[in-house]
Amino acid sequence: YQRRVHGHEEAGARWLSKYFGKGITEPVRLHVMAKRYLARDPTYWSSLSEVSKATLDLQGGPYTDEEAQAFMKLPFAEDAVRLRTWDEKAKVSGLKTPDLSYFIENYLEKATKLVPPTNK
Repeated sequence: YQRRVHGHEEAGARWLSKYFGKGITEPVRLHVMAKRYLARDPTYWSSLSEVSKATLDLQGGPYTDEEAQAFMKLPFAEDAVRLRTWDEKAKVSGLKTPDLSYFIENYLEKATKLVPPTNK
């Protein structure tokens, strides 16, 4: 369990880098940092599931003020916070969604033509 928690953001960014540049991959890579940043807000914290709170603890917990300031100075930090906010809003228990092939056919293939990799 702990192994899956640590590094998932790096794995996701690495996979996406085959198709996209840093404008896409960096917010994904900063995904956990954005959660730690947002978790400083009591409203955000209270919206997290117990599992998400437990994984946050394994990931280092909410940032201190100093850590938060340093994070927000990173390139793509604001994008990462925006992505994390969308990610949290998209978690709807029991929601029926199309299978992966739908998203690959309708989004990934089109997006890779629009945003070629620029970080290679």
